[in-house]
Amino acid sequence: MNLSIDCSYNRCEERFWIRAAGYKGTCVMDFTENFSAINLLVVFGATVAANLLGGLWYSPIFLGKPWKAALGRELAGEMTNQVGTFVSSFVMHLVMASMLAALLGPTATPQEGMRLGALIGVAFVATALGVTNLFERRPLTLIAINSGYHVAALCLMGFIIGQWGTG
Repeated sequence: MNLSIDCSYNRCEERFWIRAAGYKGTCVMDFTENFSAINLLVVFGATVAANLLGGLWYSPIFLGKPWKAALGRELAGEMTNQVGTFVSSFVMHLVMASMLAALLGPTATPQEGMRLGALIGVAFVATALGVTNLFERRPLTLIAINSGYHVAALCLMGFIIGQWGTG
């Protein structure tokens, strides 16, 4: 079985398009080559924006009250290592933004960034959170709030990366 992938360029942009295996002139698509084109300042800005969105998303003025109700407990005073939690969260968002930038490549538009962010958010993150939370018997409200945040954060990061570029 031939698992190689044909990578050809779109005539308008330097962007890979994948075709079925077995096509003449096969090569391996390597998105890691886009890592050298990542603008770290833009990725850092997208990470900050995602964290600020999280602050708003889970605040009492937006979804904080229904989120706490869906958790079934109060969170006040329960977080023993707040600094470690927020630093770890920031680093995880930084990894997400970096990978999103690598997948988008240096010629992405804001619309492409939002589309890829939505695709990753819905197809991978929300479904993974949904499966885990369903087996943990968590309420659908909690799944929707948490998944919605990650979809929105990935869309926002994709928009920022597409708007200000990776190169």
